[in-house]
Amino acid sequence: MPPYGTMVVDSDRGNRMTRTIEIPFPEELLRRVDDKAHCSGLDRDTYIRAVLSKDVAGEPSISEILSSFRDQVAQSGIGDEELARLFSEAREESYSRRNPPENR
Repeated sequence: MPPYGTMVVDSDRGNRMTRTIEIPFPEELLRRVDDKAHCSGLDRDTYIRAVLSKDVAGEPSISEILSSFRDQVAQSGIGDEELARLFSEAREESYSRRNPPENR
């Protein structure tokens, strides 16, 4: 079994009811969490609460957002080259509409 550290998340936010949880984590994961927290300008507890809140709040990841699109593409039978061509055409059309020749 790899060496584990313990991460304690504790919160006393005003009058809100809070709980403390203790979870065993590999030391490397704790280091990565602390690095991410530091880069975000947050302490470990605040960073973990923010990450968990975002996940639990149901904010979809880009992968989740695109999953139905991926399914539609797969069902349509469009190949990668055709899909790339369609995207390029749409991008060029959008650019042309936003930037008419007199504005270029």
